Amino acid sequence: MTSNNENLRPAEQRSDLTTIPEIPGGTLEFLKTKLETTTRDKNITVYVTKVPNKLASEASNLIRSVLSTTEGAVDLQHLRRFAKCQDVPIHVRNAYAAVSTDKIAVLGGRVFLIVAPIAAVTQQKLVELLSPTLGSLSFFTINVPMLAPTSQEQASLWSTQYWPTVYKKSNPFGPHPSIISRSEEEMQGDVEKWMDLAAEVARQSKATGMGEAFGVVVVERVDGVARPVAVAGDARWLDWPKDSPGNVTAHATLRAIDMVAKQVRQSHQVGEEQAREALDGGLGIFRGEPELPIEREHFRTSMDKEGYLCHKLELYCTHEPCVMCSMAIVHSRFEKVVFEHRMNRTGGLCADGDLGHGMFWRKELNWQLLAWQWFRPAPAPAEIELNQLRISNVAKGSEKPARSISPSSDMNV
Repeated sequence: MTSNNENLRPAEQRSDLTTIPEIPGGTLEFLKTKLETTTRDKNITVYVTKVPNKLASEASNLIRSVLSTTEGAVDLQHLRRFAKCQDVPIHVRNAYAAVSTDKIAVLGGRVFLIVAPIAAVTQQKLVELLSPTLGSLSFFTINVPMLAPTSQEQASLWSTQYWPTVYKKSNPFGPHPSIISRSEEEMQGDVEKWMDLAAEVARQSKATGMGEAFGVVVVERVDGVARPVAVAGDARWLDWPKDSPGNVTAHATLRAIDMVAKQVRQSHQVGEEQAREALDGGLGIFRGEPELPIEREHFRTSMDKEGYLCHKLELYCTHEPCVMCSMAIVHSRFEKVVFEHRMNRTGGLCADGDLGHGMFWRKELNWQLLAWQWFRPAPAPAEIELNQLRISNVAKGSEKPARSISPSSDMNV
């Protein structure tokens, strides 16, 4: 059995955090997508030359005409097509000096030009195309980023490492930054409340023996007002043999989805009281009936929603959902997912964990959603002093350490 610290990654254990938005009651970090972790630094080799300033427009038109059918799949719009000598890195200038004749090397009034990827056209073809209009040219090759940068900082770095690069406030690896920003503004002030509720149902689930310490909350947001429509704790041990891995279909996420499905179905068929009666009639494999008092308290039988199942709903989880639950989240078409603890060895949402699936944003799947990891706010000074006193008392033997109910690192959520 491995240590929980390898799988559960609270904020204080993260050493690779980038700038993350401050949210009252905690911070959110948007997850990296699969593309971002696998192709972010992929380069492509291109031809570069120097052309006279006054013929730059003609050069651009000539290149566009020959590449109109061959360069299509390689979008280099994040790179400046032309660049002055002083704006390119020193290795670019040195590469040009190595291939140019003395006459061309000292000739002023020229700018560097990215011509084309070497896979798109041969150098001989370029000479035949450009020389009649532009005169004698010297070509050399360099590596440049194939995909656009995701921040101004990255664009500045690439400009010093490769070639002058432009950040266009876009993300070729995932959702547009403006979409993420709007969603974070919409959730502002609510996240801690729902995460606390998820933590409480997880605690109750463990305390009653119904399941492990995992919990989720499904939230419906209408006209800026959010309310919970389902609260579910893990129920893998509910009416299930203890000498087994447990009921894998009774994970907290699957139970919550089943609760929503029942609400949607019942709200279209019968009234609220009849829906509650119908809900109590039997124990399904997903254990989708509210079992704990906190689950019943927040259960709703009528929902103001449109679209398929969990469309436009938000899911708040104590832990990163496992691969099975992550796929269920995708198929149920949730709009947003927020979790607190990473599950590197079993989680399905993170692209930079041990499994690396990044299932929340995969173009080959039939749905993409937004996903964040949430970090609890730092404790107030009074809380820190109280915790230090408690630790001191434990060390002296005057206070017993609290019993941890953290799940195993190998456990599916």
